[in-house]
Formats: sequence, structure tokens, C-alpha cells
Amino acid sequence: MNILRLSLFFVFCVLLSCTHGGLRIEELDQPLADIEKAVLDSLPVGKREVSLNGREFFSDYFVVVEKKARAAGRTNVRYYAHVYVLGDRRPYSVEGVIRKQVREASTLGPEYEEAGVDDYLTIVLVKKLKAALSKGRVDRNVIDDFRVF
Repeated sequence: MNILRLSLFFVFCVLLSCTHGGLRIEELDQPLADIEKAVLDSLPVGKREVSLNGREFFSDYFVVVEKKARAAGRTNVRYYAHVYVLGDRRPYSVEGVIRKQVREASTLGPEYEEAGVDDYLTIVLVKKLKAALSKGRVDRNVIDDFRVF
């Protein structure tokens, strides 16, 4: 009986440790500006919103047509990317998730309701983000980006 309780406690702790339901990239020792640029470059169809503290990024709504993300019009199912930059200093962690929304009728007219997380699209997003982060500082101009203070 104690083993059952211990295993249930372990499962409960694991479920609580998943903060947002997405995939996480740990131990990023890059400047925050580089991470933000990589996140913006990896969003499927561009950014819709960035939080006030600059640590949460939301993509525009999109649909997947022939394995490509396209801007969503008034479709019944749409997706959006939600990326978090976690940590107050280096090393940072980045967590990304693709959320699905379904259009449902309501008293005020059709509204979109959250319908969970799309695991496959989340994996694609995180792979794209890892690729953008691994490019690193190759594209940067070291002289212009140098700051004395």
C-alpha cells in the first residue's frame, strides 16, 4: 500500500513539474537579445504579441496546409505558438508549445475555445528554435554590437 502511495506521489510531482505543457530547452548561455531574436525567427507566421516583460511570445494564428503554416482566416480550427523565456539571468531556459483552438457556437456568436496542445507541431517548433539558437552569433556584426559598458 505504501508503494502505491509513493508511486502516486511521484506521478503527481512529475505532472506538477510540467509548467506549461510544452518542450523545454535548458541551459542557454546566450545573451537574452540573441534568444529573443531566435524566438521571433522561429515563430510560424510572425508574432502577434509580446508580453510587457519581453519573456512571452505569441505567434499569429495559423493553420497547417500541406505541411506549411499559413495565416488563419475564419477557420474552425487554428493554432498559435506560445514561447516562454524562463530565468532572470544566464543560463536561460526556453519553453515552447503549440496550442490548438476550436471554433464553437456561443450566445455571443462563434468563439474560439482552447482545445489542448498539438504535440507534433510543438516538436517542430522546438526543433526550429534549436536550429535558430545554434546558428549563434554567425550573423552578427561584432564591431557594431560591442558595448563598452
